[in-house]
Amino acid sequence: MIFRTICLMSLGTLALSACSEPAPRPPQPVGVAASVAPTDRLVAAIETEGCTLTNGNIGAVLLRANLTQAELPGLITQLSGQGRIEASDGSSIRLLSDNCI
Repeated sequence: MIFRTICLMSLGTLALSACSEPAPRPPQPVGVAASVAPTDRLVAAIETEGCTLTNGNIGAVLLRANLTQAELPGLITQLSGQGRIEASDGSSIRLLSDNCI
């Protein structure tokens, strides 16, 4: 009986320690909306996410850049017109910048 109690107590402690692990930090905005241009915020966010914008990281990029999904098409068109992005494989966009070659 004592052995069972000790086992249950140790398992309870293990379970509590697993629950007390800190959660991973969510993506943080790279700039304040009023101080950095939207295209610059988008470029910095894409650079942070590995220089490629994909369906898998679009949420993190928008959050980092402090942008909405509605703003994205206009900014992508603007960057494309400047030659700063290219389509990689039809489902992703590759950023062309000093940090992303």
